Amino acid sequence: MCGTCRPEDGNFYRAHVPPSEALVERARAIEAGMEGARVPEEAWQAFFSSACGAIEWSQFERMFHARKAAATYLAIESTARRRVRPASTAFRCVAD
Repeated sequence: MCGTCRPEDGNFYRAHVPPSEALVERARAIEAGMEGARVPEEAWQAFFSSACGAIEWSQFERMFHARKAAATYLAIESTARRRVRPASTAFRCVAD
């Protein structure tokens, strides 16, 4: 069943939140650098959208690992850009 399906019996699924463009681009770039056959465009569309579609297991694994690596990269990149706090706000130990 699709993730955006809302059956009348009250069995609600959460609405689809599309991934960021940065995540999609990074995942596709990582997948392009992997050894082996590239994943077809139709599989990427099914992987990153709420549309239902069949994806070969090997292609799914390849896209899953690429997306996981892309999410990790973007998380590390965003923490590297955080503002460093000034040293004056830090606690200091002072001997009596």
